[in-house]
Amino acid sequence: MNAEPVPGKVVFDTTLPPRGHIAHEIARGQVMRIVDLEGRQVGDLVAYNRANLAEKFWISNTVRLNGTVYVTKGHVLYSELSQPMFTIVADTCGRHDLLAGSCNAEIDKVRYGVDAHYGCVENFVAALKPYGIERKDVPMSLNFFMNCPVDASGAWTIATPVSKAGDYVDLRAEMDCVIALSNCPQDLNPCNDGELKPLQLIVYET
Repeated sequence: MNAEPVPGKVVFDTTLPPRGHIAHEIARGQVMRIVDLEGRQVGDLVAYNRANLAEKFWISNTVRLNGTVYVTKGHVLYSELSQPMFTIVADTCGRHDLLAGSCNAEIDKVRYGVDAHYGCVENFVAALKPYGIERKDVPMSLNFFMNCPVDASGAWTIATPVSKAGDYVDLRAEMDCVIALSNCPQDLNPCNDGELKPLQLIVYET
């Protein structure tokens, strides 16, 4: 299944292979589309203010100012200074994660007893190196297409994604941003349904 055509002029289009990563600059007013090409594949996203890389996407402000841990169309992604960074303007999946953070070698050593199992944090560090951004400056990520339900007791789990082939989310930039997208390499839990698959990143102007 192919995603719907973008409603504007495409200025950037790339496919991230399994375990792939990218950093890219998004101008205010441009829209970033992340497409789950084959279904049930997670993409972790972090973002920075292009004019001040010390200002970055912030999970707790995004949760508090939207009043939900399940962001979707109409919700805003906020920086640590509570400034709008992106608005979600389309979402065909409707289930994404703000609580899990990013997989990395250290936590997978603790969780699964494996060594050097590089994850999204390592992808972010590699992608953002040209901007001088180090690991200590990588915030918690928003994990698109990741399904982590929270029940009434507060219990939290990593479940199989509900995204289908061609599902996508569109985010309109509210400031000039640098983003990094990691095509999640996690293959030790259900977050990618046991198989690593490609993601597509499109930037367009309306």
